[in-house]
Amino acid sequence: MYWIEKGGILMYFIAGMSILGTTVIIERFFYFILSERNRFDDIRDKFQKYLEENDIKGAIEFLGNSKSASGRVVKDVLAIWAKTKTANITTLEEKARESALSEISRLEKNMWVLSMVAHVTPLLGLLGTVTGMIKAFQAVAIHGTGDAAVLAEGISEALFTTAGGLFVAIPAMIIYNYYNKKIDNTINDMEKASTEVINYFRR
Repeated sequence: MYWIEKGGILMYFIAGMSILGTTVIIERFFYFILSERNRFDDIRDKFQKYLEENDIKGAIEFLGNSKSASGRVVKDVLAIWAKTKTANITTLEEKARESALSEISRLEKNMWVLSMVAHVTPLLGLLGTVTGMIKAFQAVAIHGTGDAAVLAEGISEALFTTAGGLFVAIPAMIIYNYYNKKIDNTINDMEKASTEVINYFRR
């Protein structure tokens, strides 16, 4: 509240962006913890044992309990094979692509909001800097340079909004890039896993 009082009305917008960004960060954190705990490498050995025993149903049940987008994509591919027993490779590839797109949509949910916070908040801080300096020079024009407190008030507002914008934007940008890297790794893992299982049926 002290920063908002000193930074002027734009600090309310910066604070709002902070709350919005924090909400997305927390929501994505729990999504990755609950739904993306495993990579396909972590479950490959056990999964391959099911395939070696030709236990497709067991493999589907096993993948259903895995916490990974890769596991869910492969499960969908196996489900098509188990249902028809005659599905060709093209059908399996299309199902893998469809399932992967659905998983990517869930992985990227609300990431645009975090990106907006990281990019817009510094601009709000810059706008606060400009308006604060305008107030400072207007005060000088009206009261002259004799009263330093009048000049300092505008400069103080400018600095508070600049610092507030950076304070919100820097963590948002760091976490956005971290989540993006995690998403890229998950997408690569999905592609690798789906290719492996389709090659198994191709052989």
